[in-house]
Amino acid sequence: MDHASLQDIRDQLSPAPEGRAAAPTGTALPGTVPPALLAMVEEHARHVNKYWSRAMQAGRQYHDYQGEWQRLVLYHLTDALAHNFLAVGTIAAYLQQHGTDEDLVRRYLQSPHPDRYVTRHALDHLTGLIGPLPGHDAPEPTWTFVGREIARQAQASDGSV
Repeated sequence: MDHASLQDIRDQLSPAPEGRAAAPTGTALPGTVPPALLAMVEEHARHVNKYWSRAMQAGRQYHDYQGEWQRLVLYHLTDALAHNFLAVGTIAAYLQQHGTDEDLVRRYLQSPHPDRYVTRHALDHLTGLIGPLPGHDAPEPTWTFVGREIARQAQASDGSV
């Protein structure tokens, strides 16, 4: 599949329900990538690879059973897709927070609509990775907790978060 065909697929993606943009913090991007963001990419890449591997395994194992094949392959592929979208949206939100030019964000995403990726879950995840904990007593969103755990593990492994 060539680049133009992939771009056609990207251009057809619908905006996410309740897509949004991250509020700018007024601070410029730091010169280096925060370790928590590096750890987030690694964590989600591990999950994406795991689900792709499971899809391939199910494809081989259930090729004679159409119903099981389609069910299991699609479950694993959509799990991989969810991790990929969350990671992309989290990075896009990070760039938005630091005032990266919107045209540049669109170019990096290869999409005219960043709201295809920047969702409430991505913003919650980013909060857990690099932002302060919410200042109220409401239950912490799941992706904030997951992001905070990734950041904590990154800090423990290199001590710089």
